[in-house]
Amino acid sequence: MKYSTNKISYNLFLTTSDATFAKYCEEVLSLGEKFPDIYKKISHDQDVHAKKKKLERMLDRQYEESKTLSLPGLDPQLKPLSIDEIELEKGRPRMDVELVLLFLLLRGFYGSVSDRNVSDRFKDSITLYVLLDNLNTTLPAPTTILENINALSNETRDYIFTCQLDDIFASKTDNFSYAIFDSTSVSASSCWPTDAKIIHQLLTRVFNYGQKFEEFGIQSIPAFYMPNWLKSLKELLFKINNAKGTKKIKKKDKVKPLYDDYLIAAHKAYGYLLRSFTIRSVAIKESDLPPSKKNQLLAVHDKIEEDLLILSSVLYYTEERVFNDVVLPSAEKIISLSDETAAFIKKGQRNAVIGYKPQLAQSEKGFITALIIEPGNKADSDNLFPLAKQHLLNTGVTPKFISADDGYSSKAGRDKCLNFKVEHVCLSGAVGKKITPAELWDSELYIDGRKKRSAIESLMFTLKYVYNFGQLRRRGIESVRAEMLEKITAYNIRKK
Repeated sequence: MKYSTNKISYNLFLTTSDATFAKYCEEVLSLGEKFPDIYKKISHDQDVHAKKKKLERMLDRQYEESKTLSLPGLDPQLKPLSIDEIELEKGRPRMDVELVLLFLLLRGFYGSVSDRNVSDRFKDSITLYVLLDNLNTTLPAPTTILENINALSNETRDYIFTCQLDDIFASKTDNFSYAIFDSTSVSASSCWPTDAKIIHQLLTRVFNYGQKFEEFGIQSIPAFYMPNWLKSLKELLFKINNAKGTKKIKKKDKVKPLYDDYLIAAHKAYGYLLRSFTIRSVAIKESDLPPSKKNQLLAVHDKIEEDLLILSSVLYYTEERVFNDVVLPSAEKIISLSDETAAFIKKGQRNAVIGYKPQLAQSEKGFITALIIEPGNKADSDNLFPLAKQHLLNTGVTPKFISADDGYSSKAGRDKCLNFKVEHVCLSGAVGKKITPAELWDSELYIDGRKKRSAIESLMFTLKYVYNFGQLRRRGIESVRAEMLEKITAYNIRKK
């Protein structure tokens, strides 16, 4: 094999150790060698990323040329540009596709490539040093690694994952005829919210964004009374969070006067920011700037506009909750400012989290074969058939036997799976028993299937406490999906 750590040359003293890291790197690079289209897709994503950057530079150049007086008869011939018209030329050396794949899946293994501890681990790794030396390259800077692996699309990550499953099937390590389904709750990269805290954070963020206008030649939002309002809100927030009831006065009654003062100050700050932003909004949209700077300015503008709309909603339902006892469902409230696609997840008797509820399929040998991740707290029963379908799409094999807990019990879902040529759908619990024919429920096959279902609990434990699957670092549904794909691919590599 081209990248086998046992076949590459070393100096007199430096030899690679027969450690987990060395075997992991070898498995990753072996996967790329077996499926060269992986490298083609990585290279394509790198090209797209480079073209976007070049297009931005070209548009800026056109803007500058349009502002320069031309000589008679030598008017610049400007034409609209698109990314499809961009042709890449020879430039600075690009990070090798082999290294992009390696560091992508090392991030899945360690959770990061830029974290100080992980970065130091890479620098100190003899295995990585020898591997890079035999590839005639050196360890790229963490920012270079990040830029290259972040340039990859989720379609490419999906392709790497399915190639891995093809390799497992081809090596007869697993035939994927048996599937176990389960879901878990994972925490978003966000703190636990309260209405009052969200109001304070939104006001602070809008004000801070408003100070960036000067960078684009637009007058920033003046401080005025904002520092005092924000300070007052912070002090009131502390009192609200620490208020305690007594035998004579309930906490609810003690908090109301604090909320009254809090909302008065919040409305003053909101009104001031709204007026100041509205005055500058027209000038921002009509500003004459290079395209790259204009896009940055419009991004700031749109973020402020969005935050002000959210703020008006939060102020309204906070007043309704505190003074009129009207409580909105969590699905209709702002749960997180840092990750807007995160949701309130309550699973069984476990502690509720702000985050996501990924659905996973595991094969009989313990490999992850499917992942479904969506915003919100969708019922497991709605995902019984979609998981079976995803298992087929990823592995090319229709599972003969599916085992899942009672949360997946659904007659409609079970019927769809059976019509999908799944031979057996073994569901646990009272609802599962109700929709399963008695002769099947009492059969040894289904009793054994219900026993085997618990095997996926060890998978969830390993993912959460070895691969940090339970605590996300990235934000937004697409970035979260990318992080989870990297982690389950890394898990399968170690499992193999």
